[in-house]
Amino acid sequence: MVMTAQGAHATGRGRAGFWRKVGIATVGSLAVGLLVLSITASPSTSTESDAETPLVHTIQRGPFESFVTETGDVASSTNLEIRCEVKSGSGGSRTTILEIIDEGTVVQKGDFLVQFDDAALQLNLTEQQIVVATNTAGEIESRSDLDKAVAALKEYLNGTFPVEKETSEGELLQATSTQKAARDLLAHTQRMFRKGFVTRLQFLGEQETLAMADKAVQVARIKLTVLKTFTRDKMIKEYKADIEKQTAYLVAAKHRLKLSQQRRDELLKDIVACRCLAPTSGQVVYANDYSREPRIVIEEGSQIRQGQLVIRLPDPSRMQIDTKISDSKINLVKMDNPVEIVLDVDPDRKIRGTLEKIEPFPYPRRWHGAPIEYGAVIRVLDPPESLRTGQRAKVHIFVAKRKDVLQTPIQSVVERGGKHYCLVKDAAGGWSIQQVALGPNNDSFVVVKEGLDEGQVVAINPDLLWRTIEEELPDGKKKSPASLSTGVAAKSP
Repeated sequence: MVMTAQGAHATGRGRAGFWRKVGIATVGSLAVGLLVLSITASPSTSTESDAETPLVHTIQRGPFESFVTETGDVASSTNLEIRCEVKSGSGGSRTTILEIIDEGTVVQKGDFLVQFDDAALQLNLTEQQIVVATNTAGEIESRSDLDKAVAALKEYLNGTFPVEKETSEGELLQATSTQKAARDLLAHTQRMFRKGFVTRLQFLGEQETLAMADKAVQVARIKLTVLKTFTRDKMIKEYKADIEKQTAYLVAAKHRLKLSQQRRDELLKDIVACRCLAPTSGQVVYANDYSREPRIVIEEGSQIRQGQLVIRLPDPSRMQIDTKISDSKINLVKMDNPVEIVLDVDPDRKIRGTLEKIEPFPYPRRWHGAPIEYGAVIRVLDPPESLRTGQRAKVHIFVAKRKDVLQTPIQSVVERGGKHYCLVKDAAGGWSIQQVALGPNNDSFVVVKEGLDEGQVVAINPDLLWRTIEEELPDGKKKSPASLSTGVAAKSP
């Protein structure tokens, strides 16, 4: 292969660059090796020097903010709740979700949300309609029987009884007439018997006829008395009792019909309730609850009881953060404290809020030794459009705010005997113990009310030199920090 002059020149430069890189790498490796050897040769000297040199901080003035940090969940203070209104389903006291709209979907009024299983309800409705028809027929029959009983009483009072009375009175009149005729005939026969025109046998026969006529009159009179005094009252009572009985049957039939109609209407209402539509516009949020046992998970196939919350349609203009505050910090927070909210999904964005509610009593502890926490609600001011219920957020509840105060790191303060001290670097480069009075803290810095001045240098890790300073006191005796204080009263944060 033939190589041009330009190509050969480029190749030469490439080789020179390659050997130059190799040389640099070799020199770097040697330097690193020498550094490692030097460190290995004197490890104790370096370690001891670092261990005896404390970290320092220069006291400065500046703005101070103290806050309580907690985590919580985004929710809406105004939620339109969609609950299961079906009273009975295929499972008895629960019903099954056949179809449900996807969570997070933005719906408009009248849009489909969820469909519950209504197959068993449809079957029950058919059976109940048959029961309603049967009870309707029973009610009609009972009403007819009552009308018949009322008509029977009227018939007896205005028809049957007067006829029977007239008949009895006619029988009594006939018997009386027959009695009078028999008596007259007996008197005539007796006269004829005395004159000898009739035999004794005929005379006795007429006496028997009169006796029979007397009996007939007596029977007719008793029959009429019984009809007026006993039979009439008995029949009236029987007819009235039948009316009351038929009235009770009619009332029972009406109740049966009403109950069957109510049950039918309930089934119709349940069937309508099996299909839920959006009553207003909003974004669908499932009412899942993983904190309970058993956990509540809203999905197709889930068994839902009557009245159970299934979907929420939150109001995006009224958002809040539901959080818990530890009992160790509950006395620091106050109502209407300003809050800074940071969403886990957007940690670079700060959202303003305010503490709106603090529960007066802590949550029940679920096990021995569980933390004591109070429920709290933080109202979100000017919620962004991207804010969604169910998101996690970190909240900073500001409990103290100062514009220009002295501050020092919390770890630079040592507590002894209920008082607070710092190790301060003097002009000669040594260290001295200084008592300080403290104000509020924010888990990183603490406000220094008295005992330190701006520009002074304090040790961040004072425990490192504390024992040494105590041993090097001028009188050669260890003294407690209280004997070295400046007379400033310490105050707990």
